[in-house]
Amino acid sequence: MDKTFSSLEKAIDILNYFYSENRALSAQEMSSQLSIPLSTTYKYLDVLLKRGFLSKNPDTKKFFLGLMIFKMGNLVAAKIKPIDVAQRHMKDLANLSGETVTLTIISGWESLCVEKIESSRRIKLSVAMGDTLPLHAGASSKVLLAFQDNAFLDAMIRNVGLTKLTENTVTDPDRLKNELKLIRSQGFAYSDSEVDYGARAAAAPVLDSKGRLAAGIAVAGPRDRINDEKAQNLIQSVIESAAKISSDLGYLPL
Repeated sequence: MDKTFSSLEKAIDILNYFYSENRALSAQEMSSQLSIPLSTTYKYLDVLLKRGFLSKNPDTKKFFLGLMIFKMGNLVAAKIKPIDVAQRHMKDLANLSGETVTLTIISGWESLCVEKIESSRRIKLSVAMGDTLPLHAGASSKVLLAFQDNAFLDAMIRNVGLTKLTENTVTDPDRLKNELKLIRSQGFAYSDSEVDYGARAAAAPVLDSKGRLAAGIAVAGPRDRINDEKAQNLIQSVIESAAKISSDLGYLPL
């Protein structure tokens, strides 16, 4: 391999090593973990420091990602949209669950379906892109509403109210607020016949690079097929799918 490209690969390896839990590293740690001679490691670090890709704590002598990485990350994050990165994870979730998967965002006082992967089964929950639902009904909507502030929720109740769609639709403001608080804390929403009789759904929030709500991903199907045991599996699967999409959008959990 050309020496220039070999050096470039080593520099990239150093930057990659800061991903995930490795937030601050010494030259000795990098040299040992990446099997690069210490003297060579310092040469790479010197270049990365000068170019702004790394910074150095003068007290601990440890290195961490620099402002150039932050600036480049922001440029990339600004161009990446949830729908662009969600599709393959939605397909994986649809194949795993055998049920319909949707991606929703907030539009006014409603949730809006912006992408869908329908179940291949003959009996399924059918959703069209562009369909809207009240934000207080159904997992795909409530997972969005749960991450809005109280002022938004109060304004929504004043302007459009809490319409009862089925016997299971939550229409009491206090009960709804308590449920939204639970959704935020547990990281998912689950619904049973809140919008359509006989339909169950699980949803989880998708977060952007700054930890803000970007969208909601949901999996839904007939109640006869989603028993209590399968519901637990769907909840776990949708949480994992949301985490993967969030990661692709640049979100790094603390």
